[in-house]
Formats: sequence, C-alpha cells, structure tokens
Amino acid sequence: MNDLYLAKTGDAYQGACESLDALGFSVSGKRVYIKPNLTGGLPSRNGLTVDIGIVRAVLERLHDCPQITIGESCSDTATAFEELGYRRLVEEFPNVRLEDIRLAKIVWKPIPEPYHTKEMPFNASVFNHDYVINIAKMKTHSLAGVTLCLKNVFGFIPTRKQKLMYHPFIRKAILDMNQVVPSHFCLIDGIWGNEFDEVQSTPKYTGAVVAGENMLAVDIIAAEIMGINLNEIDTYRMAFELWGDPEINLLGGSLDDVKTMYRQGCLFSTRIRYLKETSASLAYRLFNRH
Repeated sequence: MNDLYLAKTGDAYQGACESLDALGFSVSGKRVYIKPNLTGGLPSRNGLTVDIGIVRAVLERLHDCPQITIGESCSDTATAFEELGYRRLVEEFPNVRLEDIRLAKIVWKPIPEPYHTKEMPFNASVFNHDYVINIAKMKTHSLAGVTLCLKNVFGFIPTRKQKLMYHPFIRKAILDMNQVVPSHFCLIDGIWGNEFDEVQSTPKYTGAVVAGENMLAVDIIAAEIMGINLNEIDTYRMAFELWGDPEINLLGGSLDDVKTMYRQGCLFSTRIRYLKETSASLAYRLFNRH
C-alpha cells in the first residue's frame, strides 16, 4: 500500500509543507537531485511551471546532504533560474547548486526493457546522486496525454537535438527513460495547472498538491483530479504492466473537493509543429547515435 497525501490549498509552499510533514518526509546524508518542471521563466500562475515554494519546502527537509542539485533543461534554463528566483534560493541554501542540463556532460545508458530504443543519452551528473526528487506540474499534453511525474523525467535528456530524436515518440520513450532514472519521491504542483495545449498557457485553478514515494500512484491521483483516466493512455497501461498497478492509501484532502475537468487537445499550430518534428527526428536519427 502506497501512502499519498493530497493537500487542498491555494499556497504551493504551505501545501508542500503540509504534505511532506504528513508523510514524514526527511532526507539525511544523501546526494539529492531535484528535478522541477520549468517552462521558461513564466510564473507558476500561468499553469506551466512548478512553483518555487514547493522546491523550498523540499530543501528545508534535507539535512546534512553532501550534494544537492536542482536541474532542468527547458528552452532557456538560465533565464528560468534567474526569473523564477532559483539563484536567490541557492544563496539561502549554500550547499545547493543549479544545473542547466542542456550544458551537462552526456552519458549514454542502455535501457533494461526497451519500449522505443535500446539506449538513450542522459546528463551524467544525475547518476552521481543517490536520491531523485521529481516535482511535476499538473498539465495535459497532446502527445503524452498528461504531463505529470512520468513525463517530467524527459527533462534529463540534455540537448535540443537529442530531445528531438525522442519527443515525437514520447509515449514509449518516457518508459525507457524512467527505467534508467528512478524517482524516489514525487510531488505535483496542481495549484494552477494547464489544460488543452502544452505550448500555450491556459491556466486551470485546481488548488491541490499531491505527494508520495510511488510515481505512478502520484500520477494516478493527479490525473483523477484532472478528470482523466490513465488506463485510457497507452503509456500508462504499459507502465502498469512494467511496474505494477499501485495500491493507494490517500491521506489528507478529498478528491471530490479538488476534482475538476481538464480539457484535452491542442492548437492546429502545435499539430503542424509535431509533424515537422517527426520528420526532423527521423532524418536526424539516420546520422546520429540513437
């Protein structure tokens, strides 16, 4: 049985603190990698980017950790770190460093049970850590169905060209990625989520933070809040076959208090973009290791 906590709140920091404390979350003496979902420098209220308050709440519960890294690989990671307050945050927590995964050293890793490819590139530094904390945003996605913790691991692919190789095939590619980079603790920022199109900001106020150790269990609860059945998404059906369908003990708030309906779909321009990406991906893979 997997204990999860659902905080009904309009404040990301308070919701994270409530959730983490209720679950007894505390990490000591480990090398910790924190992966928040950052989409440029947009504020969390726009629905695309994790609220920094959740990251702060996590940092406050890490004790005597010799290495703490916060990493991401969005379109302009350096600007996102600056505009969202992460550079000021590391001044408060001097043992924390920021990593722009796009500029990181790359290592290719074999996939134990391949769904899309036999090996993939990752930022090398994540493998120098003992404990990965996955902080996702509550969003829909036209290719992946949802953007929750399972998809957030896609950010460990370093360069734009490498992402291009896998993004059109993301429904299977993220199953490969998550076999190589396990998430030891997961949180989802659902204060303001994003519905309909993953490129366009269409904020959806939901007022929820979900937390727990089991990634699939956390995603299940988040999707239920969004009115989405993960069994209808082939990625998750395969994930349940690979890792099992988790039993959940939900603590905290009631699903009925925060449940809302997220519209799914995408703009015509997004569809055209993905058609171009697919063609470019296939061409790029002919001449590059994949």
